[in-house]
Amino acid sequence: MALRRPLFRVVGLTCILVLSGLIGNGGRAQDRGTPRFGPATPSDTVVAEPSDAGQLWSLATPPFDRFNERYEMKADSAWATHLRRGLLRLPECTAALVSAKGLALTTARCVRRHLETENSGGAVVAGQRAAERRLTDVHVDRLVGGTDVTTRVQAAKKDTAVAQAVQAVQQRLRAEAGPNQRVEVESAAGGAPYTAYTYRRYEDVRVAFLPEQSVSAFGHLDAAMAYPRHALDVALLRVYTAEGTPLTPDHFFEPSTQGVRPGDAVFVAGQAERTHRAESAEQLALRREVLLPAEQDRLETWIQAMRDYLDAAEADPTQREALHEADRMLKKTRARLDALRSTFFQTRLQRRDALFREALTRQPSLQEQFGGLLDSLTAIQEAKRTLASAYRAFGQMGTGPYGSSTYRRILNARVQDASTAATEEAEGRSAAPRGRAQSLPVPVETALLAARLEALRSHLRSDTAAVRSLFQDRTPADLASSIIENSVLSSPGDAAAGAATPVVPPDDPAAAIVDVVGPRARSFAEEWQRLERSERQLTRRLARARQAVRPVSVLPSGDRSLRLTDGRVLGYPYNGTVAPPFTTFFGLYGQSSAFGGDGEWMLPERWRRPDLQMDRSTPLTLAASTDPAVSNSGAPLLNKYLELVGITTGTNIQGVAGTYLFLPERMRTVAVDIRGLRQALTAVYEAEGLVNELFGGGTETTDHRSSKR
Repeated sequence: MALRRPLFRVVGLTCILVLSGLIGNGGRAQDRGTPRFGPATPSDTVVAEPSDAGQLWSLATPPFDRFNERYEMKADSAWATHLRRGLLRLPECTAALVSAKGLALTTARCVRRHLETENSGGAVVAGQRAAERRLTDVHVDRLVGGTDVTTRVQAAKKDTAVAQAVQAVQQRLRAEAGPNQRVEVESAAGGAPYTAYTYRRYEDVRVAFLPEQSVSAFGHLDAAMAYPRHALDVALLRVYTAEGTPLTPDHFFEPSTQGVRPGDAVFVAGQAERTHRAESAEQLALRREVLLPAEQDRLETWIQAMRDYLDAAEADPTQREALHEADRMLKKTRARLDALRSTFFQTRLQRRDALFREALTRQPSLQEQFGGLLDSLTAIQEAKRTLASAYRAFGQMGTGPYGSSTYRRILNARVQDASTAATEEAEGRSAAPRGRAQSLPVPVETALLAARLEALRSHLRSDTAAVRSLFQDRTPADLASSIIENSVLSSPGDAAAGAATPVVPPDDPAAAIVDVVGPRARSFAEEWQRLERSERQLTRRLARARQAVRPVSVLPSGDRSLRLTDGRVLGYPYNGTVAPPFTTFFGLYGQSSAFGGDGEWMLPERWRRPDLQMDRSTPLTLAASTDPAVSNSGAPLLNKYLELVGITTGTNIQGVAGTYLFLPERMRTVAVDIRGLRQALTAVYEAEGLVNELFGGGTETTDHRSSKR
């Protein structure tokens, strides 16, 4: 299927940069020192906007009238079908089909972790298909159909709850599906309409192009979630059928030869991330006061402990990668805290709830149905606040990659009865072997345990007898070292691994903690989980209520469903000036030079060849005002003719807080410009075959309009 190409446009770099300062909110500079998310002191002009809930749309029913009126285009069912059929879903990522021979474009970050190679940071440039590298444990799902099943779900709801009805319909449809097909039933916002999406799975996925990691992650953590961004974070994959031949799709996205200009309409389609946009201001206040600070503390402790360890030991690549990922998570957490602590953000959230209350009072039927929702949610947050100290001591129960596994086993364990212990000892049996088998290095696990014990001591401070019994004048660090060295619970390979309730002998150094803390931890967990269950149910109702009183954009359900968002190519206020809508290769080389070309700012040798013929004015990345909830790695950035103009790599740092509110004035999707990819493939990697297939002009390219499959 072919879609109309735009008129030929030649836009010079100078024109791009001039126009960027004249369009929309990106043209207004802010005073230096102004916070990221809005004015330092909100005035009475700060109001909640419909866009706060986001600009996310169902792929089954896009808002054609909105698109056609706003962007002077012609979107219809054929447009939507072409959009859906060109998408691929990878594990935790998205990709776009870009050729009639199964070539697909995504990000390097989505691919590299699945590539088995000794030189994990190197490049892959497959001149021929035989040189393409097979990815392990990777599949792609291609969306091949969508059917309205609202009637079937509503019929199933007569005998059960909504979630069970959806599950029942989904199971029946899966049983009816063909081989290698998967059916998923999804809703717009936790309610009707319901759509059954059918995906076809392909398990033979190979890498055709992957730049060096020093280019795809240029600047690493310092540049992550930053804009202006200078990184070629892209990868080309080829999808093969079960017969070992390249997929020949009937729809794919032709890359634009002209690219986009500032102000042009763009669309992003991909997997939606879970958000908290339906939550009330009080729910988000609790995240600001309790949950996010605790998460930040855990991350900071883990990162510091791992850095201290790596400073004194030789690290393997997986440990370095784990540290890098933890740093990214900490950067996100700090940005989200920054947003929720800003007066502008808080005021906007509070006024959104005030508008919701006012709307209910004007509609008696809705008031009767939803009138007490916000008050009920507020009561739950107050109950959670009374558990804040216990949450810091017992919250998460040591789970997750950044918790102490030893502490988790302590909270789940019980002390062995003395008579039973004597019998087992007489019979030559032991409750569990002593020793260590840590998944984390011992110094790291010890530091994590010490931090949790410090939180425990703080929580129990008013109970001096309990503190004296547990610590016996020892510091949390001393007690942690003793437990790691001598407790049966320090080893995941002992009875703690296979038993629902691990058992420790009475003389174990962790026994006192198990005896005193275990019941308290379990009591906290039961109460917290009870509150969480009630809150989840009320939050789902609140999402439906917000839709009922003021129709807004689709709220993502977080179930990996595919969504569509729209916006424009725009800069935004940034550090007292304006971030431009485009970056160029000039910026890439300029940053490398400014940092001395060392470490994380070093470019590979092939990028520094004296004879390199590169047009450094070519756009490399761009910023768009699309909803960041669909800015996950690899979602295609498309113009209104559904030509590919870029591939999304994430958001700016403001966009990280898009999980709470969408602020189109400041939040931006960041994407690699398709013109930058072409320039790199041509000038740096000399990948003529891939350039011809991707952009046309070679025998490898087949017009997708004549494809029959």
